[in-house]
Amino acid sequence: VSFTNFTFLPPLYNIYCEVESMSKRCCFAGHSKLYGTNDMYNKLISLIERLIKEEDVSEFWVGNYGDFDRLCAGAVRNVKRKHPHIELNLVIPYLTSDINNNGQFYYRKYDNIIIADLPEGTPKRFWIIKCNEYMVQCSDFIICYVQYSCGGAAKTMEYAKKRESIIIYNLGE
Repeated sequence: VSFTNFTFLPPLYNIYCEVESMSKRCCFAGHSKLYGTNDMYNKLISLIERLIKEEDVSEFWVGNYGDFDRLCAGAVRNVKRKHPHIELNLVIPYLTSDINNNGQFYYRKYDNIIIADLPEGTPKRFWIIKCNEYMVQCSDFIICYVQYSCGGAAKTMEYAKKRESIIIYNLGE
């Protein structure tokens, strides 16, 4: 794994701005509000394990903006107990004061915090969608939960469909 443009924040916090890797990656995108997640959680666990075993995925990238992101992060943490070599990385569009002030909390939950490489001049209202696009660009697989054609999750899945090199799984179908 090669990391460039990174900043070390004392004492333990690694914030990566650009990430290059030979590892296979999977990212996640889904609606911010979820209801009745037990069945979906079990599907996530099965799919994550299959990607690790059959596709050699070792990096999982997740955002921090809603129920689906939290569900996915929890599922990866659960699977990581059996597969400690995998990484769970938090990908954000900018460094928040919460992460800066509570870094130890985040580093107990995530292996790395990655700041997405957003196009210069991107208006703030588009930062999250551009962060999601960055994750798609850097991933081999995406696990989605999209049931509606509107919103950021739907836009991210549509963006992924335009890329021929990514495999899409939609748990919302």
